[in-house]
Amino acid sequence: MSDSTIYLTFKPTSRSLGTLAAFVSQYQPFTDYEFGPVMKSLIYQLDNGTHAVAMNIDPVTGKPSQLAAYVGWIKTTSQVAETWLNNDGPLSMTPDEYDAVAVTILAAQDKRRMLGLIKHAKTLNQGKSVYWKRYFQDGRDPSNRSVVKKTDPAP
Repeated sequence: MSDSTIYLTFKPTSRSLGTLAAFVSQYQPFTDYEFGPVMKSLIYQLDNGTHAVAMNIDPVTGKPSQLAAYVGWIKTTSQVAETWLNNDGPLSMTPDEYDAVAVTILAAQDKRRMLGLIKHAKTLNQGKSVYWKRYFQDGRDPSNRSVVKKTDPAP
């Protein structure tokens, strides 16, 4: 955490949902998405604690004052996530038996806050592989990304 940013998880309240919906809806590609699917994702992420936010700290009060970035994910398996990355199948949740997470929403008002937020999210998912698709504002095709957990070789 830097002196001007704090990373945390919101409690699942209607105020949190409204704050996140208003925030995410300001950024591509979410400005072009239908309302229902994004809200369904945000509700899931709030209810399950599968999200993190970066909040700017007010220099006068020392308290969180402004949402700077949001990341939300679902719990899944590496097999499901890799199939999704290759556009060979849908992304689905497997909350009970998961070895991976797939980032479904990442939005930032201040891009400088994204790296710290992603590092914080990784600490919340230690030992899990992470998958995501990066969408570009300039219309380029999405690029697939992953950080796959290395398995220990058999003795």
